[in-house]
Parts: sequence; structure tokens; C-alpha cells
Amino acid sequence: MKNIQVSMIIVLAVIISACGNKTKKKNVTEKSVTITQKVDNAVMNLQKSISAYKLVATLDHHRMAAAAGVYTPPAIATIFSDPKIEIPLVQQKQLVGLDLPFKILCYTEKDTANVSIAFTSVEFIQRRHNLEPSLFKDYNNKIELVLNTYPEKLISTTDVSQVNEGFGIVSIKSDFDFPTTINKLKETVMSQVDTKWFSEIDYKKEASDLGVNIRSNTLLLFGGPAPGGKAMMTSPKIGLDAFCQKLLVYEKENGDVWIAYNDIVAFAELYYQNSTKPQQMINQRLLTTFSKAVTQEK
Repeated sequence: MKNIQVSMIIVLAVIISACGNKTKKKNVTEKSVTITQKVDNAVMNLQKSISAYKLVATLDHHRMAAAAGVYTPPAIATIFSDPKIEIPLVQQKQLVGLDLPFKILCYTEKDTANVSIAFTSVEFIQRRHNLEPSLFKDYNNKIELVLNTYPEKLISTTDVSQVNEGFGIVSIKSDFDFPTTINKLKETVMSQVDTKWFSEIDYKKEASDLGVNIRSNTLLLFGGPAPGGKAMMTSPKIGLDAFCQKLLVYEKENGDVWIAYNDIVAFAELYYQNSTKPQQMINQRLLTTFSKAVTQEK
């Protein structure tokens, strides 16, 4: 009997020790997950939920900035497309192309260990372009399907009640025809050594593939990892709208060609109620660069 009791005590001790080790391993594992890994995991979740969409670009702001010698908090923007949803909106108003296609930003604010998910809301687009909310039914359904794959506490919303038509849009008239404007912008942008090209979306071609005819309308996507990283350092959520740079080139009914892009300072003030020197400097740089590219020397 005594031997049986001793054996039982030994077995019980082994079980308790094993459970303790499992708990320790679990705690070590939980603590060892970095914020960068948390953001990566959020992006992996997103990629699964958008597998049926066309992936346009994945922009890892944190790692691109690090490669350029600049620190910015972990932030990854994913741009994906569904022309069947986007083209009807562009038909309503050409400038809507500036807020398309779908874009989700998985990021963390400075000095936190929490992941946030930012997105371009229907209310924001509707207010910015003065369009009826009913036009965005399909867009809203799709974006909600994606957001519903995350816990509600991760979703970062923005008060857009003060957003009016034309909010944060900088427009410049081109002195050239549409193809020449596109070429000059590409040439000028890529002549800058700190700039990377990501993609472009030809809305007119996408519309044609759907049997729809619209005027020339193309979105150019590019950015500078170093200056962009500095601008996002204390305000990473602006990566949703300001980085990468989204430059829309479009032709109006009268044949005039215009370009439009997002005012970085306007979005910094929308999300953070202030702007920084790097953001203000990039704003001025963009205005100078784009104006030079589309203005004919006299």
C-alpha cells in the first residue's frame, strides 16, 4: 500500500509539473509575439478574406522605411480591386477614382502594442464627392464582409461629420493631352531617387472590359519610403490616404486634362487634429513636382 501511495504522489507531481511547464510556455509565447508580428498576422487574415479580389499592391511601410534608414511604426496597406463595384462609382463622378479601389491599413499607433484596422468608409467617400449613400450599397457590403473578420475593438473609425465636397483634394490643370500628361508625370516622379513605383489602375480600360464607356481616367500609385516613413512616424493612420501617393489623371467632357491628389496635411488634421513638419514639406514637394510636370514652359 505504501508503495502505491508513493507512486501516486510521483505521478501527481509529474502532472502538476507538466501543467506548470505548459502554462509557462504559453505565457512566454504570448509575450514573445511582437507588434510587427501582430500586424503581419492581421494582414494574413485580410489576405484570406480578399482572395477573390484582384490584389493591386501590398505596401509594408515599416519595412520599406527601415530599408531606407527611417523608423515608422508597423503599418501595412493592402489595395485590392473589384471593377464591378468600382466602375459604377467612377461613372457617377470621375474624382471618386481617387478613393478607389478598396484599401485596408493594418497598423499600430506610436508606442503601443495594439493593432488597428483602418479603412475608407462609405460616409467619407459620399461626403467628399457629394454622392447619394444609396450608390454605395455594394461597396459597403464588400467592405463590411472584410471588416467582420476582425474583432470590433480593432476597427479604427473616424469622425467625418466635418468632411465636405472636395475635402483634401488638390487639383491642377494639365497643359498637355491625356497620354502626354501620364508620361510626363511618370518621368518626373521616377526621376526622383527616393521614389518607388507601385502600380497604376486604368479605370477606362476596366470599364471597357465590363462593356462600359467612360472618359480617360487613370490612378497612379507610387511613394517615397524615406520621406513617407518620416511623415508617418507619429501619425501612421495617414498611410490609408497619403501613402502611397495616389495621383488621379482624368479627362473632362470638354477635353481638358486634370490631375488630383490627396492633401497630406488635411488627412493628418482629420485623423490627429494636427500636422507635422515632414508632412507639410512633402505637401509642398508634391505641389511643386506635379505642377512642373504638367505645366508647359513659356
